[in-house]
Amino acid sequence: MEKRRAFTLIELLVVIAVIAILMAILLPALQRAKKQTRTVICKSNLRQYGFAARLYIDDNDGVMPHSFTWLYKDGGRGCRWHDASKNLADNPNLAGVLWPYLKDKNIHMCPEFKIVAKMEGCYRCDGSTIPIKPQYSYCMNSYLNGDAWNAVPAQFSKSIKDFHKEAQVKNPSRVFFFSEENTWPIPGLSGAGINDNNLRSTPPCNTDCFATYHNAPQGNLNEGYAGAVFVDSHVETVSAYPAGNTFVLSWPSGPPIPDW
Repeated sequence: MEKRRAFTLIELLVVIAVIAILMAILLPALQRAKKQTRTVICKSNLRQYGFAARLYIDDNDGVMPHSFTWLYKDGGRGCRWHDASKNLADNPNLAGVLWPYLKDKNIHMCPEFKIVAKMEGCYRCDGSTIPIKPQYSYCMNSYLNGDAWNAVPAQFSKSIKDFHKEAQVKNPSRVFFFSEENTWPIPGLSGAGINDNNLRSTPPCNTDCFATYHNAPQGNLNEGYAGAVFVDSHVETVSAYPAGNTFVLSWPSGPPIPDW
C-alpha cells in the first residue's frame, strides 16, 4: 500500500505566503471597485432627483421648488440629515414640497457619504449632539426660486429675489440643481459642513461648497469631488476647486458672475 504524502511545514508556509501576496494585490482593487460602485449609485440617485424636480416643475407651471422647503417644511435645520427621529418616511407631516415626488424611493443616501459621515464625524450645528445616523445626503442650490436673495449684496438681491421659474435660468446645463456637501468644514475653503438641505455658496466659497470625498487621495478627503445634477437634468462630477467654483455653478442669472 502506497504511503500518502503530507504537506511539510515549509510547503504550508509557502502557500500561506502566496495567498497573502494575492490578497495584498487584490484587496486594493476590490476596494476601488466598491468605491466606484458607490459613486455610480450616488450619481444614479442624483439623476432620480433631477427627474423628480422635472415632474414638480411641470406640475407647477415652470416654477422651481424652494431650496429651504423642498425636503423639510422647516428647511431641514438642526441636523435633520442625520436625525433618525425626523425621518420623513416615518414623519411625512414634516415633509416639504418635493417629497411627494421622492417618497418611497431608496435614493436619498449616497452610500459613500454614509461611510464618510460615520468615519469623519458631524459638523455639530447649533451644538447638536444627535447621534450620527445619516438619512439624507443631498442639498439643493440655494439661489434657485428666489432663495438666498437676502444673503447677497443689495445690487444683486433683486435679480435673485425675482427668480422663480426654470425658464429664467440663463444656462441650465451649467447651473446645478442638487449636489453634496461634506460633514465637516474645509480649512481655507468652507467654513461649514452640511447642516440643512440647501447649499448656499459665495464667491470666495467661505460658506458652503461642493463635497470633496469622492475619489479623494488616500488620507485627504478635502481634495476629491462631488456629484451634481444640473437644471437640465444631466449629472456630472464637480469640484470645489478652485475656490469659488461652487458659486460659479450656483449662480442662475448668467454672466457676469458677481464677486463680493
